[in-house]
Amino acid sequence: MRHRRRALLALLTTALLTSCSGGGTALDGSSQAAGIAENDHAQVGDEYWVAMPPLSNRTGKPLTVIDAKIVHVPAGLRITGYRVDITAGGYLIGTPPVAATDDVKDGPIRVAPHDQSDQYYEARVKVTGAVHGDLTDCRFTYRQGSTTHQQDLGCDTRIRLDKPL
Repeated sequence: MRHRRRALLALLTTALLTSCSGGGTALDGSSQAAGIAENDHAQVGDEYWVAMPPLSNRTGKPLTVIDAKIVHVPAGLRITGYRVDITAGGYLIGTPPVAATDDVKDGPIRVAPHDQSDQYYEARVKVTGAVHGDLTDCRFTYRQGSTTHQQDLGCDTRIRLDKPL
């Protein structure tokens, strides 16, 4: 009985590691290499929708992005939510507060092989005090076939306090 438990535990561990592997490589973040999104006139209490990188699938298999988050959130900022939106030609910081539209949803985002999605994730960011750094590193969780992967893509948003415009 003891050996059966060990074998079952080893089998379950292997299945879990196989179904949720890290280090995915299917997403292409090169289209976000244009620079840093900035807002240098934020006020404490303001909230902004911050766009995450557009999602391109560099493989020959379809994939489904099921979650996204900004990994590094500096002191002075707090993430209050995430959503999926439809592209409108650019990926900039939205004005505070951005009203929801019919084009907004929670996800997931399906991306065809060798294609870029017309949807992207946004993070709602609240300014809570003096900001000490940038929002960086976007982590996406996606499913391709029966395997779930995580992949980090570069993203950089700078929000600083100053007099309102």
